[in-house]
Parts: sequence; C-alpha cells; structure tokens
Amino acid sequence: MKRGIGSLTFLSTPKCFVDVLENKIKNKPVLWTWLIVLAIITFVPYAQMLFHEFINWDDPFYISDNSIVSSGLSWPGVGWAFITSTASNWHPLTWISHMLDASLFGATASAAHMVNLVWYMGCAMLAFFLFLKLEASVPAAFLMAAFFSLHPLHVESVAWAAERKDLLCAFFFLSAMLAYLGFARKPKKSLYYLTTLLFVLSLLSKPMAVTWPCVALLLDFWPLKRFRGEFKKVVYEKIPWFTLSIIVSIITVIVQDKSRAVKSLVEFPMTERLANAVVSYLEYIHQSVLPFDLTVFYPYPYSFDANDIIMACSILILITIVAVWQRNQRPYLLWGWLFYLGVLFPVIGIVQVGEQAHADRYTLLPQLGLILAVGLSFDKLMKEIKIRRYAAIVIAPFIAVLMALTLQQVSYWKNTETLFSQNLAVAGENELAHFNLGTAYLQGKQLDLAVTHLLAAAKMNPTDVTTFNNLGVAYAGMNQDYLAEACFRQAILLDPEIAQPYFHLASLRVKQGHLEEAMKYIDKAARLAPQWNEINKLRDKVQKLTSG
Repeated sequence: MKRGIGSLTFLSTPKCFVDVLENKIKNKPVLWTWLIVLAIITFVPYAQMLFHEFINWDDPFYISDNSIVSSGLSWPGVGWAFITSTASNWHPLTWISHMLDASLFGATASAAHMVNLVWYMGCAMLAFFLFLKLEASVPAAFLMAAFFSLHPLHVESVAWAAERKDLLCAFFFLSAMLAYLGFARKPKKSLYYLTTLLFVLSLLSKPMAVTWPCVALLLDFWPLKRFRGEFKKVVYEKIPWFTLSIIVSIITVIVQDKSRAVKSLVEFPMTERLANAVVSYLEYIHQSVLPFDLTVFYPYPYSFDANDIIMACSILILITIVAVWQRNQRPYLLWGWLFYLGVLFPVIGIVQVGEQAHADRYTLLPQLGLILAVGLSFDKLMKEIKIRRYAAIVIAPFIAVLMALTLQQVSYWKNTETLFSQNLAVAGENELAHFNLGTAYLQGKQLDLAVTHLLAAAKMNPTDVTTFNNLGVAYAGMNQDYLAEACFRQAILLDPEIAQPYFHLASLRVKQGHLEEAMKYIDKAARLAPQWNEINKLRDKVQKLTSG
C-alpha cells in the first residue's frame, strides 16, 4: 500500500517503522524547505537579542566578570572547567563553550546571545527529526517543532546568556535520542559509542541529562517495542549509562552542597517541597497552554492552598490513568506523559536549589513530551488531506500568536532594568528583583533608585551580605559616609570572611584621611581575596599618600 507524506499508519514492528521513516524523508528538497522555514520563524522573534545586554544575575559569574572565561579557550581554562564549582554547578562543557565564544567573537553580550540562538535553532531542527522518527507526518512534525521553537516558555533558556547550559544539554540530549534510534535499528558498536558520546556531552552541559537512560527505555517501550524479545539486552546495554548518571549526580550534589546552593529541610520542609512539586507539574502544563504572565523568577510561596494541591493531584492522576488505559491503542500518550514527568523530575524541587518555586527554563526538554502526546493524537485523528489542510488553517494563527508572545517576552530581556521591572509587575514584591534592580542602578550611577531597591531587598532579607555591601557603596557615592559605614559594618557582622566590605570600608577611610585605619582594612581584604587587583591598587595609593 502506498503512503503519502501525511498518511502514516500505525507501525507494528521496528523494521516497518524504519522503512516508512526512510521513505518519508527521502524527498530532500521538500525536507530542506521545511527546515529552512522552521529556522526562519525561530530566528525572527529572537533577532532583537543582537542588541541586548548582559543581565547582572549569573551572567557576570559565567562571562562578563569571569576572567578565565573572558580570556578565551586555553588548556588551563579547560582544566578549570572540570574542577570549578563556580555558579554552584558542574557543567564543564558549558564553560568551554563560553570560552570558545570569547576566543572567536570576544566576551560580548551580542555574541553570547546569537550563539545561544544558533544552538536553539539546532534544537528545533532536532525536535523536528525526532517527531518524524516518532511517527508524525511531515506537516505535523513541522507544526509540533514550530510550537516548541516559538513557545514563550523557552525564551529564558535562549535570551539569558548564562543559560547556554540548557541549550547544549537539550541539543546533545535530542541528538543522543536520535542516535539511539539508529542503534536500535542497526545494533552496531559504532552507533552505541556515538550514542554514549552524545549522552556524555549532554551530561557535561547540564546534569539535568541524568534522566536520559530512562528516556532510552521509553524508546524501547515505544516505538521500538524491544521489551518483547530483547529484555535482557535492553537492560544490560543501559547499565553504563545509568552508571554515568549516578556519577554525575554525585558530583553535582557535592558541588552544590559545597556552594551552599542546596536548601536544607529546615528552610524548605519536605511536605512543602512535595506540595510545590505537584503544583508545579500542573503549572507547567497550564503555562504551556496559556503562556501569559511569564517572568524570570517565581518566588517560593509562603504557604500552599490545600485546594490547589488536591486539584493538581487529581488532574495529574487522571491524566496518568488515561495514558495507562490507552497504552496499547495510543502508546504515544503514555510515552509523552512519562517523558514529561521523568525529564522534569530532577528540577521539580524535591532537591531544592535556589529560592524559586518553578522556572520557565526547566521546561525546555520536558515540554517535548506534552507536544508529542497532543500533536501526534491530532495527527492520527486527521488522516485525510482535506481535514489536515483545514487544521493547518486553524493552527497557523495560533503559531502566529505564539510568535508575537515570544517576541514580547524576548524584549523583556533587553537589560537588567527591563527584566526585573517586568518581574516585579508580574510576580509581585520579591527580594531578588529589588536586589538586581538596585545593583543595576548602582552600576548606572542612578544612586537614588539604587538605594530605594536595595533598601527594599534588605528589608525582605536582612541577612544578605551583598545587599548591605552594595547599599553601602551607594551611600558612599552620595557622600552619606555615616550610612555607608553602617552598611559595611553590618555586612562584616553578617559574614566576616567576605573581602568586599573591608575593601569599601578602607576606601571610605582613605577618602576621610584615616590612612592607618584604612591600611588595616586593606590587609584584611587582601588576606581574604589575594588575587583581587583593586586591593593592591588601593594599597599603593595609601602608601604613596603616607610617604608623601
């Protein structure tokens, strides 16, 4: 029986699946047309990033203030990438990627953002090929990939220079899935090694890839159906991959614990974490369907409404029951649902890192499961060409709306001020937004605004050293020395092992002419941060003034 591009029937064996796939993508000119259109529509809403700046949340740690990264790719830098715990993460390939950017284009915001976009376009194309391999017709695969690439939830992963790790992880994660499907078709050692290499590259980009071996098992369930006659082989070949996942998980926990990024059960009790996890699973679905009021930071709630938890549990259980019930007739429903639940699990908040309740960036990979389940369901229902044409007419405006929403969402990432002003408007009062706005205004010499936001941040979190240090710098710039000194001393009281308050207190004493006292603070700062050049410059200045 002949099959048109848009009329795939359910495939009962891996061999039939592969044969149809090969026929489906044989028309290369048509395929290239789809890919070019997908690339163009992905590029359009993100092109404005060429003129965006770095933001002062994480970007300084990753690129702009990181001397090792900004100096470009080098062997010492590569070695550092594998041992550093900077930014409370272990992702050496991400560091190397930023170093390569600096070598090729310079450590500029434009370069970082445009390279992010290239990786994202690559992810969209890989998603297109993956949907094809998972039995979608070419038009359906294109629309599903377009939905993915134009969804506003993914703006954070692309427009935030520091989130290169998301894109690299997703790119190699999807590449490993495609390579594994090729290995399952033709079990050659070279394909197994290629799959392993791509999986390792994904792990080295972001530890979230630890779930990949489970995804390989999902592919064995469907569409490969390898459990029936190859169960032992299917399990044994995954053992090295699960071992790698365990090793990377241990390294990540050690690094994050060393950086004090992992929150304690006192700060975030397990009952609250479980409640937040359930609510977040449903919230991500809600945001996928209605992507409005998206923002960079969602503060962790002080309490959870029991009705919200019950509703979330009920809906999640209902979806699970339907997916399991339909596992034989529509296995892609269960596949997509388990992919969503499983790939999202490492960042759902059971191990709480940071202060966020949930984050847009966490949906980059997991959302593909939802897209596949829904998109393939419609693709199977609408087999007639006429019906599909009418469906395309209906879907096209929806894709256009997504593009418009993404265009708007990207614009918020122009700089720190636009990003966190929007965050305050959407998420309400929160310390992170006020701190970042205050710091941005301080850097821009808008001292009155800096003091306003930093005071708000200090009120919400009176134990943050950096807030008081920056507040002291702002007061010093306004010649309010008494208030500046009070802030520096409060910062030292909170953490006497941080160099910055001592340095700024020394600068204040130099301005006041108290050189002997200034030198004491300089010595203290130098002991805590021996490689900080500004300290040596200030020391030289004081010595010249003393000798003069």
